[in-house]
Amino acid sequence: MSRSLRSLDKKELFFATLAHDLKNPVQAQLLSLKMLSDGAFGKLNSSQKDILNIILESSNYMHNMLISILNSYKFDNCIIYLAKKEFSVDELIENCINEIKTFAESKNLNIIYKPCGAQIFADAIQLRRVISNLLNNSITYSFKDSNLTISILTNENNIIFSFENTSPEIPDDIKEHIFEKYVSGASTGFGLGLYFSKQVVEAHNGKIYLECQGTSNKFIFEIPKNNSTKASIEW
Repeated sequence: MSRSLRSLDKKELFFATLAHDLKNPVQAQLLSLKMLSDGAFGKLNSSQKDILNIILESSNYMHNMLISILNSYKFDNCIIYLAKKEFSVDELIENCINEIKTFAESKNLNIIYKPCGAQIFADAIQLRRVISNLLNNSITYSFKDSNLTISILTNENNIIFSFENTSPEIPDDIKEHIFEKYVSGASTGFGLGLYFSKQVVEAHNGKIYLECQGTSNKFIFEIPKNNSTKASIEW
């Protein structure tokens, strides 16, 4: 049975209120960015327009994610129902790359991605959260002046996403539990990104795993190309 916001405990209510309050400034940002992009405050050159469109797209994604989180509290208390649709894998990956491009440049990382032309039927917002987590982790731990390679493979049933980087070796005790809640190799952060990514992938009837060989690491997840079964993620 659905629970109203009135029935949430103090911690749940805090996060629900935070998500709600974050939504308002993001909506204001979206409106301002759209006005800028449309030339309401003066003509923009092509470079300015390109960077503005990247920020606008990223802000729109953030707004959609906040709505999704807020609805999970409003209707089912931390249960997110997957909203599946058909979309381009290349567009999803390119949006994620644009979002973290500046972070990658700060470490002089070269992001390698060859468009695959694949389509997938899945929840675009939740998959973007998975990919963003994997990219941010890869950049955070990568050696400076190295490569981050994104590869997409397809077989008869699945699409396989691979994120390969070079970094200090991951300790065995971290590798063994890396997709568990609160496990992190960093001194900061909550260790929830990979845990949540696992929940999203498994809700899509897929799997996520890590392959390591010395300083070479591959985070890989694979999900069905077409799966119309209703599913949810419970936090």
